[in-house]
Amino acid sequence: MVNSDATLRMYLQYYEKEINLTRLAEKAFQEASVRCAVPVQELQVYVKPEDGRAYYVVNGGFQSFVNLWDSDRDIMDCKLSGEIDWLSRKKHRLIFEYRGHQCDCDSIIDRVVEKYKNVHAANKMQEIEIYIRQEHEAAYYVINGRHTGSVSMFA
Repeated sequence: MVNSDATLRMYLQYYEKEINLTRLAEKAFQEASVRCAVPVQELQVYVKPEDGRAYYVVNGGFQSFVNLWDSDRDIMDCKLSGEIDWLSRKKHRLIFEYRGHQCDCDSIIDRVVEKYKNVHAANKMQEIEIYIRQEHEAAYYVINGRHTGSVSMFA
């Protein structure tokens, strides 16, 4: 997947708005850490732009949501970096729904990394930005600030 020292940011571009998906997953993790009685070991986040919410499931049990856009309901004390350590011991799964289909962000990341490595095998990935456009059913990427391309949202 992604090298351990690479920075990964993912965005969902929804009509005229942009949602930082990595920040959203981090926000769900922060809230779940406060609201759950047990430590968060596994987090699944389901993004539903048409609802304006991201629903999350913690450790296969506790369920709640965070707003896609900041509101009074959000935890205001925590600082969110907008980056996730995808290689940590905690399991993260980020999914969003579009036209009745679920799209797993990990599979998009895998397709971006595979496509990049096929073309630029010798170049190390230091920064990856992925912009998901639902209406195009595509994910556009920028790697190391200069290599661009796209992959399908769905395999």
